[in-house]
Amino acid sequence: MNNSAIRVLELLELFSEADEPLTVSDIVRKLGYPKTSVFDIVNILCERGFIRRENDRAKTYVIGPKAYLVGMSYLRKNNLCTTAHPILEGLRDELGQTCYLAVADNGFVIYLDKVESSQPIRSTCTIGSKNQMYLTGLGKAMLAALPEEEVLQIAARGMEPHTDRTITTPEALLAELRETRRRGCAFDMGENHSYVRCTAAPVRDATGKVCAAISTAMLDADFTDSMRERSAELVVSAAMKISRLLGFCKDKLYDEN
Repeated sequence: MNNSAIRVLELLELFSEADEPLTVSDIVRKLGYPKTSVFDIVNILCERGFIRRENDRAKTYVIGPKAYLVGMSYLRKNNLCTTAHPILEGLRDELGQTCYLAVADNGFVIYLDKVESSQPIRSTCTIGSKNQMYLTGLGKAMLAALPEEEVLQIAARGMEPHTDRTITTPEALLAELRETRRRGCAFDMGENHSYVRCTAAPVRDATGKVCAAISTAMLDADFTDSMRERSAELVVSAAMKISRLLGFCKDKLYDEN
């Protein structure tokens, strides 16, 4: 790939992940590119609306509206999203909890869609944000469909604890994934946020490949034994409905161990 194209893409990725506005000096420090090259790319992206100057005095930049429009175009044209959304709405209505759709990307989950509950206090995250797979029910639901060698490669990148419940060793992760396959769904028992619980299941396409996962998330106080059992049943059923609409023909979302 052309070096200039790589720099443009990496700069856009940097802005998409940044929590704070960035200066040209910030970009140079983080990416290691020459300042003159960064100036040129920043000016072009500003002109096209992919980033915008957030503060003239501080000369800081943030992601721009054109980047949002491109991302929304992907969602509009993605058959997975249009297929899954009404089923997520039905799942939300049945459980009364926020529901998510996510895909895997190089050891991370990326949130593509959500339907929020009407409860005043609820779990939420931003569409387009990402998180490491081992930390989430969504991620574990997809990891459970991978060969163990691939899981170990992802785990080798690091398994830092986020709470005292986080799975932090490859051995414990593999054991949890075996249990996930056995019961047909994954649970997040406060592994990323101590006060959040999730139930998740994989979505498969016409080829049988896991292409996504869905989940329901709630506060730990709502995750009673009966809710755990009910959410498992309904999330797996919803994931199977989406999979069927995508052309999946088998009766189970996980192969037998």
